[in-house]
Amino acid sequence: MNLNIKEEPLDLGFPNPEIKGIPTLFIGKIILGQEELEKLESKIPRELYFFGAVVKTGEVHFKYGELKRLELMLVEKNLETKESIQYHLTQHNTIMYKITSDKTDDYECVDMLKKKDILYLHRAPKWKASEASIPKYKEKLFYFSTQFYIPENNTNREHLGWDETLYVFLYATETDKLLVEVFIQDTSGQTAEDHYRLEDMMAEFDASYNNPDKVHQLLKKGDKYFHEYVMEHKRTNRQTLESLLTFAKTKKMATEITKRLK
Repeated sequence: MNLNIKEEPLDLGFPNPEIKGIPTLFIGKIILGQEELEKLESKIPRELYFFGAVVKTGEVHFKYGELKRLELMLVEKNLETKESIQYHLTQHNTIMYKITSDKTDDYECVDMLKKKDILYLHRAPKWKASEASIPKYKEKLFYFSTQFYIPENNTNREHLGWDETLYVFLYATETDKLLVEVFIQDTSGQTAEDHYRLEDMMAEFDASYNNPDKVHQLLKKGDKYFHEYVMEHKRTNRQTLESLLTFAKTKKMATEITKRLK
C-alpha cells in the first residue's frame, strides 16, 4: 500500500520512492493522453506520479535549529516502452520546484499576464493570481496541467505539511523531453472540503457542459470560485452565461456577464 496525502487505501503497483533516505507521500497522478499530447506537441504518452517529503537541509539556524524543507520526487512512466524515470524536484534560487539540470528561463508573474495568455491542458488554475507565477522555457510559458491540494490530517502533519496547493506545469521541448515544474501556494483560505467540492464540480461541468439542466443545477449549487471557472471556460455558451447571470455572487461578475451577453 502507498502512503498518501488523503490517507486512503491505495496500491500504485510500486513502492513510494525515497528522498535522501526519507519516505515520501504520494501526492497525485497525471495521465498524458492524446488530447494533452496534442496541446503539448508531444508524441510520448506518459503517466506522472508525484511524491513529496520534508527533508533536512544540512543547515542549522541559531534560533530554530536544524532546518528542513519540502522536496518532490516525480516518477515518469513511458506508456509505450513501459520504462520509468525518477526526477528530484527542488527549489534552486527560484520559487519553482524543478530539476536542477533543466535550463528553463525563470518564470512570469501572473498579475503581469492577461487571462488569455495563460495556457492550460484542461482548466485554468484556481489560485491567488496576485501571488502566483508560471514557469517559462525559451520565453514561452509552460502549460498548466493539474493542481493538488494537501489537506490537514495526521499523516500530512507528520510527514509533509498542509493547506498548500501544488500547481503542476508542463512543457515538451523540441526533442520531446518533458519539462515539469511545480509552483506551491498557501491556500488555507478554503477548507479541504471546499477544495474537493470545487474540483468535483469543475469535473462535472467538463463532462456535462452540453446539458443545460445539469449546468443550471451546478451553477445553483456553486460558489464564486466555481462561477469564475465557468465564466472563463472555453465551452461556456450564451445559454450557460444566461443561467450564470441568475446566480452571480457579485455585482462585478454580473456586470461582466451582461457585457458578454450583449
